[in-house]
Amino acid sequence: MQNAPENSSRKGLGLTFTSWNVRGVNDPVKRRKVLTHLKSLSSDVIFLQETHLKRDFHIRLRFNWVGQVYHSSFSAKARGVAILIRKGVLFKHHSTIADKQGRYIIVTGELQSIPVTLLNVYGPNYDSPDFFRKVTRSYTSLFE
Repeated sequence: MQNAPENSSRKGLGLTFTSWNVRGVNDPVKRRKVLTHLKSLSSDVIFLQETHLKRDFHIRLRFNWVGQVYHSSFSAKARGVAILIRKGVLFKHHSTIADKQGRYIIVTGELQSIPVTLLNVYGPNYDSPDFFRKVTRSYTSLFE
């Protein structure tokens, strides 16, 4: 295993992004294991799919190292997406579009003073042009 190069994200010149379909984090033991593993990855921005958390329960994703949580929920048994931003990462939130079906979330803001749009999608497991048109319409509405 090599040491991180001098210009790694730990030196402040970049950010680390992680995406993970967690297949549910309702169980406290599983949630703790998932969040502990994510912390060990030193990810700065994390995209989670299939959180299976009700709206009021996404606060449980805010461990001591998590600074901000943005989410879209459906039910405790299906869907749900979340974006976690590590404490210490400069993020100024501008707007959020959260799908009522818990399939996507779009968050705009400034990440380390750079304008960004963060998009986390948990698409249906079948071809659904209507779903992807809906996501595209939501995204493009930000720029109208």
